[in-house]
Amino acid sequence: MRSETTVSSQGDLVSEGGLPELPRRGREDGLQGWRRLLRNKWVLRAIFYGTILAVWQATAVIKGEFFLPTIPQTIRGFGEIFTEGYAGTLLGTLRQLFAGFLIALVIAIPVGALMGRFRFVEDVLAPYVNTLFVTPKQALLPILIVAVGIGFWYRTWVVILFAVFFPIINTAAGVRYVDTELRETARAFGTSRWRMFTRIYLPASAPFVVAGIRLGFGMAMKGMVIAELWIFSGAGKLLETFSRSPLRLDLYYPLVLLIIFFAVFVNELLKWAERKLRPAAQATGQV
Repeated sequence: MRSETTVSSQGDLVSEGGLPELPRRGREDGLQGWRRLLRNKWVLRAIFYGTILAVWQATAVIKGEFFLPTIPQTIRGFGEIFTEGYAGTLLGTLRQLFAGFLIALVIAIPVGALMGRFRFVEDVLAPYVNTLFVTPKQALLPILIVAVGIGFWYRTWVVILFAVFFPIINTAAGVRYVDTELRETARAFGTSRWRMFTRIYLPASAPFVVAGIRLGFGMAMKGMVIAELWIFSGAGKLLETFSRSPLRLDLYYPLVLLIIFFAVFVNELLKWAERKLRPAAQATGQV
């Protein structure tokens, strides 16, 4: 039997039996609350990563530990990496990474600034920068091994080779697009070239520079792993060892995750710096 509804004197919906029904506004508020909840980035991330973990655990149970370790085994593997002496190997890898990356920035930012500021510098260097940028870097590793051996400086130069081009290109683009009126005003007040670089060009191009640093760091991480896989050293040696017989996938996956987490952490720091620098660049005249 179909129930009929009436409207009470207070405006609420009342069923045939006299019981009040849920007001439409209440249902709409509930739906809006769910929509707001699902639009929250942290809720979406929790759902996404929770799904990944559930699929991981199910796959590990079905396929077995020789295909994928379970989540508890992976968590124990993080502890073993630090308790079994592998942390020292990772620190050596990070020293090589940061040494190469800092040298790459010392080279890249001034070169990029000169390319963006002076046309003749760009005409001279751009063909080489663009050619090396698109060249597969792995093809140059044998040359580096012959030139510097397989020690610390080989790994450092590989990181430099991978990391240097994004900061050069982005810095040149940032300096090139500094507001013309701002440059002309600075020249009208007799600003020296050095002060133009330090007070006008570099502050205005800062978001471009930081974006180049962020992209360059991702390439530096790639170069770090490739360099050590080639010579069976550092983190590359650990990855190779854990993936061979006897299989230690319970250590292999935690090591891979540590490298990924570290790269994501540094990338997020650089993205934060890029967001902070963007308003300052706009105030300085960056278009």
